[in-house]
Amino acid sequence: MAFAIKLESIVEGTNTLAGIFECRFQAFLKFHHIHDFKNPNKKFFLHLLIGAIFIIILLIFKSISLPIILVAVIEFAIMLNMAIPYYQGISLPFVASIVIGAIQLGATVDYAILMTTRYQKERQNGKDKKEAISIAHKTSMPSIISSGLSFFAATFGVACYSQVEMIGSICTLLARGAIISMVVVILILPAMFMIFDKLICKTSIGFLKKKTK
Repeated sequence: MAFAIKLESIVEGTNTLAGIFECRFQAFLKFHHIHDFKNPNKKFFLHLLIGAIFIIILLIFKSISLPIILVAVIEFAIMLNMAIPYYQGISLPFVASIVIGAIQLGATVDYAILMTTRYQKERQNGKDKKEAISIAHKTSMPSIISSGLSFFAATFGVACYSQVEMIGSICTLLARGAIISMVVVILILPAMFMIFDKLICKTSIGFLKKKTK
């Protein structure tokens, strides 16, 4: 009863439907203490997600090293994304770290998989590492850029339109994360292939073309 009275006092004088919804949503978060969602299970969930992505990449490429490299590259992009509001002194919604950690990893790891697939194909065709990386970089870049910009446009549009602060903040993070992941994959992943090419070949099944006698 007290919650209902307080809720009505919050939305009193708000005439628009969007304004009423925003007030009710914020009141719901406040009175039901959803911030208690901050608990150790959050880290377990993120580790579980990373493990699932790791297993999927391992099964696709039949490699031990590639899942580590690809997940590390995207996690670096996520770290950069979350560091920006921290240094700007901007407070984020309590679910931001989980949402960004899950969606940015799941949605943008495809950029890395796309380049890795072409890199693997060129190595199997007998190309040396420099040529294989160069071809993979040039051919996959247009697809990565178009996918990243599409993700950015969709989430940034929602961030601009939404009147709910939580949704706007999360969509802003997702939009920025799409661009950061795109840039990191294009600039850093080829360097990782160049550095760890020998390790990748030794820890992957069927990565190199079989030598004919």
